[in-house]
Amino acid sequence: MIQPADLVHNQFVAKAPLREWKAALELQFGVSAARTKLVRAKHSGPLRVQRPFYPEGDCCHLYVLHPPGGIAPGDRLQIDIALDSGSHALLATPSAGKVYTSDAQRSKQRQAVHAVLRSESCLEWLPQETIVFSGANVQLETRFDLHGDAKLAGWDMVCLGRRAHGEQFLQGDCVQLIEINRCGKPLMRERMHWQGGGDMLRAPWGMAGQVVSGTLFATVDASRQQLDDWRAGLENLGLPGEWGISQKPGILLARFLGQSAAQGRRGFEYLWTCLRPLLNNRVACPPRIWNT
Repeated sequence: MIQPADLVHNQFVAKAPLREWKAALELQFGVSAARTKLVRAKHSGPLRVQRPFYPEGDCCHLYVLHPPGGIAPGDRLQIDIALDSGSHALLATPSAGKVYTSDAQRSKQRQAVHAVLRSESCLEWLPQETIVFSGANVQLETRFDLHGDAKLAGWDMVCLGRRAHGEQFLQGDCVQLIEINRCGKPLMRERMHWQGGGDMLRAPWGMAGQVVSGTLFATVDASRQQLDDWRAGLENLGLPGEWGISQKPGILLARFLGQSAAQGRRGFEYLWTCLRPLLNNRVACPPRIWNT
């Protein structure tokens, strides 16, 4: 059933283009009294954070909020994250992000996340999926710059169309960019371009009829036996969709193609619990917001 907010939004877009609404969030984490603290939080526009949580004592758990709930035509969201040496932060979002249908002028929509990790720091970036409405015109950029032995784990998941409403991604454009560098050298650079109604959405070399695409990444070096064990673990979970895990120099990658973002997230959460001891010698401590 179409929700009233979605109906009002689509009617508004059909009548007139929206003005650009910029939003920015700057976060800096440092260490004080053997605990990671949020030492700087500057925002403009509709981007906020909740107060930090410390379920592990020293690691800072923080939730990033976008109160409007979605990116409208012309919107620009910029999130900048900096981790000082020795700091450890886990960032998550309380709900799925949305990218609304663009206007008649096909105004560009953009979300950019840029994180800089100093030596001996660790960032876990665990957002929920981004739902891209049919007719959106969006660029999703995620970039991590690591220095020294900084550690990183995270994922990015895109759902094309509003599956709950029976909507297919028949129009529009979605570009996803993921870049991870260490000391200026690339560990991963990836660009995906989905065109609404395009052949790639159906072709076996593309999405093969699936609507959810997810990528997990972690700066760990796993053995072949560990990879085989995790593949078997995913199989035992009985999650539908296509899964793949590969070890590249300095970075492990996992892929998901399926029909359900919830199933993809469940698989990624399982892998994260397996990877965390290798990443930072910690057992999994799921963000409490995952229980709501």
